[in-house]
Amino acid sequence: MCGIAGVIYRNPTTERSLGSDLLTLVRPLESRGPDSCGVALYRGDLAAHQVKLMLFIEQRLAEPGTGAALQQWLAQYAQGEAFEPIGSSHRLILSLNQANGHRTQISLRELRTALQDKFPQVTVMSTGQMLEIYKSVGSVQHLTQDYGLEKFAGSHGIGHTRMATESVVDTDHCHPFTAAEDLAVVHNGQISNYYRLRANLERAGAVFETANDSEAIGHYLRFQFLQGKSLEEALANLGKDFDGTYTILVATRDKVALARDKFAAKPAVIYESAEMVAIASEYRAFLNLPGFDANATIREPDAGEVNVWPVLNVAQTAPSMPEIVSGVGA
Repeated sequence: MCGIAGVIYRNPTTERSLGSDLLTLVRPLESRGPDSCGVALYRGDLAAHQVKLMLFIEQRLAEPGTGAALQQWLAQYAQGEAFEPIGSSHRLILSLNQANGHRTQISLRELRTALQDKFPQVTVMSTGQMLEIYKSVGSVQHLTQDYGLEKFAGSHGIGHTRMATESVVDTDHCHPFTAAEDLAVVHNGQISNYYRLRANLERAGAVFETANDSEAIGHYLRFQFLQGKSLEEALANLGKDFDGTYTILVATRDKVALARDKFAAKPAVIYESAEMVAIASEYRAFLNLPGFDANATIREPDAGEVNVWPVLNVAQTAPSMPEIVSGVGA
């Protein structure tokens, strides 16, 4: 049993409250999943030539000077514009422009693999232009205080509290999961054909980092996108290919989606007001939202139902992020 939550703002003026509002939804769900928690937060604060990587450095494995060595190593691939400590993580901002103004040819996916081979004590939590993933073993309060998330401003986000049932409890196995730039997934349930799906995805080139069945969702969606499928089409196909009981929240740079299995075995409730769309595993999570509107549309999605909400103003203002933004050597 886990808890999932999401926020999408209809009014850009309320974006300053993303961290606070999403955590308001997540806290009541901690009783559903006390082992770990995490959030995926989106904001469009970078220029078109920039990307960001969220890095978690395992302190018990890190040697003195790891941060400096990491920055020096990265300099051979791209210009680092910022390396900011944020709680137990670092936000790394890279420029894809060379000194002559031309874009470098760096694959963020290959860079991620090379980085983790060189620095096994470093976990890449997320990559992209808008997405920042923060997660931690323990309580929502610990996550909030460690990263100062109450003050995070942004356009949309999803969150998760985990009760571990099928894999270990550590930071790597916390939700949200990602498998592509600006893609985040949280999941409540069990994927019963996980091992078959994983074998098929690995044959296609996916590299799994955990034994958590939820990770397969991100890899599956990535391959659907590479085949030209929209998020709506990808989730329709997922409903045919995945067995089990599940409720899934997916976020991209310009959409948030909720998918429920054909048995509706895992709970989900949708709250839609003039100001926002909020999603949670339980109705009680909405009650402490600022400006909670008792007259808002509040409903439970049907079995097999897929809902997709656009993130207003993002598609018009943020540049697209292709799978390859910049090929890295070994």
